[in-house]
Amino acid sequence: MKLEPLPAPALSPGVAALLQGPTPAKLMAVRGMAPLRPSELATAIYQLSFDKDPVVQAAAETAPAGMPDRILLAALGERLPSPVLHFFAERTPVTRAPVLEKILYNQATADETFLHLAKTLDENELEIIFQNEVRLLRCPALVEALYFNKQARMSSVSRALELCVRNYVQLEGIPGFAETAAAILADPNAAAPSDSDEAFAAALAQAEGFVPGQPEDAPAAELPGAEAVEVGRKRGGTFIRFDTMRMHEKIRLATIGNAYCRRALIRDPNKLVALSAARSPLITDEEIAAAAANRAVCEDVLRFIANSREYVRNYAVKQALTGNPKCPLALSLRLISYLRLNDLKALAHSKNIPGALANAAKELLNTRKKTSA
Repeated sequence: MKLEPLPAPALSPGVAALLQGPTPAKLMAVRGMAPLRPSELATAIYQLSFDKDPVVQAAAETAPAGMPDRILLAALGERLPSPVLHFFAERTPVTRAPVLEKILYNQATADETFLHLAKTLDENELEIIFQNEVRLLRCPALVEALYFNKQARMSSVSRALELCVRNYVQLEGIPGFAETAAAILADPNAAAPSDSDEAFAAALAQAEGFVPGQPEDAPAAELPGAEAVEVGRKRGGTFIRFDTMRMHEKIRLATIGNAYCRRALIRDPNKLVALSAARSPLITDEEIAAAAANRAVCEDVLRFIANSREYVRNYAVKQALTGNPKCPLALSLRLISYLRLNDLKALAHSKNIPGALANAAKELLNTRKKTSA
């Protein structure tokens, strides 16, 4: 939301008089010491954030974080202009839950303010947003923000997605939304609060404890259930049982989880889960190159990578795809023309790729030799 000064007719006489007053009076107001009603004081602080005096302006900008709860709770519970509510929402620490709840329950609060808070609030306050189904349907971007907030309960996210699906609301900002929606609709208990909330939160927390690149951690995530348990016991550490999670839970974990989650789930037997990891907005070029070279990755993921203009600009990705025997032949044939001479030679003599690809590499190699001669 673009914040601008409120027009003069929207101001009470007391606020208007303060704005025309001396600097000391203005500074007293931003400290909460002014003969104004709480709602007027909040409006005055908002207006003073645009004051010509940089000292007053700076003081007004920082005022919301330091104002006593008794003043803020009284002010933010009244019907204030939407920009004023947004101003306080942006500048109030997430630890001040009662103050932020007042903003969430205020009917004058704009969708843009909810969108901002949906990205930053903790679990309990997010539940207030989830309960406002009319707003969720009116502002699909709000559901998307909740989906990507790791503090949001899995069951609440599922319920919001189900709401959108049943009301024909498309969520373009969620990778693989159609597949996620189908998975939720196929599971009658997907949106029911259950132990899955705790399991999902635990998986996110555990994943943060795994350092990327530690070889002792990676295998346990790749093994099927019983073997993963045994490996975890031998190491004396924690492990994540991805195989016990439901499909829509794994899809969200693959989308918003860290590199450890993506590395494990991009190899998931279910192609929808694997594709969700590949489509994650958090995935890096290095992860994509590693996935392109991994023979445990399903063909659908390799096809997705090979058909992505963004990813195939990376030479390491092209090299990895052509060397992976699971990559569809038509796509590998399209990519070999971009290989450097040494890599093309290695491909031509490789025994681990389809014969047609090796022959095509040899022909291209001979053509280049003739051209250079």
